[in-house]
Amino acid sequence: MKVYRLIFVGLLTLNSFLLFAQNPTQDLDTIYMLSRKKLVVQIKNVSSATVRYFDPKTMESVTVERKQIQYIVHDNGRKEVFNKPAFTMVEEGDWKTVIVTDRKTDVEGLYDLGPVEGKSSAGSRNAKAAKNSAVIRIQKRAALLGGAIVLVTKEESIGGFGESPTYNIEGIAYSFEPPKVEDKPKEEKTPKNKN
Repeated sequence: MKVYRLIFVGLLTLNSFLLFAQNPTQDLDTIYMLSRKKLVVQIKNVSSATVRYFDPKTMESVTVERKQIQYIVHDNGRKEVFNKPAFTMVEEGDWKTVIVTDRKTDVEGLYDLGPVEGKSSAGSRNAKAAKNSAVIRIQKRAALLGGAIVLVTKEESIGGFGESPTYNIEGIAYSFEPPKVEDKPKEEKTPKNKN
């Protein structure tokens, strides 16, 4: 009888060691952001507008908007798709992928990169061509900043009745990722002459 008890206690001890030795990453989910970032986290809550997760690296609870997420692969292998990427198979910084919008809700939760503007070329034949030229120029300027979306703040059409039409457009460039901080070169101090 004592032998059976000893075997039973040994099996219980072995079982508890196996439970504690399991890989802790088995219950982690993977979030694939539209910005091509991949986050290995533990999903806490998925609502109609946001996703809340626990980041095991920083030990923080973080909330992101669903519109920033492409899809989530849960720990059980289930894939939950939220959004399809607006642009795929396109080089980063390609101006053709920059979206121009006048709706503030399209840029909520995105990072402000600064103001951009576009003016139509001088040889525009009509108002539509002038507007297209200005939009292309603002897209190119936003792409140079690393922007993905431009929120239009001001549009102005000038000309007509025999004059060449021109079009001016101003806006703010936004990105899915925070702007990169560049190291500013240290200014050299010049010695002051004592006279």
